[in-house]
Amino acid sequence: MDLPSRDGAAKAIALAAAIALALPAVRHGLEIDMARHMLLEFPAVVAIGAVAGGAAPRIGAAFGRYDRLGLTGWLLASLVLGYWMIPSTLDAALASPVVNAAKFISLGVAGFALRAAWQRSPTAVEAFFVGNFAWMAATVGLLYQDAQAQLCLNYLADGQQRAGRGLVAAAICAGVAWLVARRRRVGLADSPRRRYAD
Repeated sequence: MDLPSRDGAAKAIALAAAIALALPAVRHGLEIDMARHMLLEFPAVVAIGAVAGGAAPRIGAAFGRYDRLGLTGWLLASLVLGYWMIPSTLDAALASPVVNAAKFISLGVAGFALRAAWQRSPTAVEAFFVGNFAWMAATVGLLYQDAQAQLCLNYLADGQQRAGRGLVAAAICAGVAWLVARRRRVGLADSPRRRYAD
């Protein structure tokens, strides 16, 4: 599949996901469970923001003036994702439509920022922020699993345990996915010249 067709497929999937998340029944089905809320809804909104960023190159170019080496984008995304891992913020999002709207907007902006940062950040910057996210997600996931009491008013302890295990898995997957995506940069893949030389 060539790049234009991949881009078109990504836009179609993002549009379908955005339409689905606009339906109250779908949102309720995701947000009723802590693991689905954090591990399905959050990544979906971030991905929608990333795809939308590709459809707005002028906004991306304007953001680029403040995103030297991708630092602003990575930092913004890290802060947003870290904030919504706090149990009390999940409770607040469920209790208030305004806070829930802020959650969707901020996660979408995080996806936009990640896409922009991905295009201009050097390997060392990416490694730092991906490693930081993996450490943060794994730490929060372990805390969720080790907590003796439920941390969210709206979620039971078993949902908290599933969310904790999922966050640890997400931390591992984030690191592996980055290594696969940037394998040439970090020297994990042979260059075409070297492969043909062998």
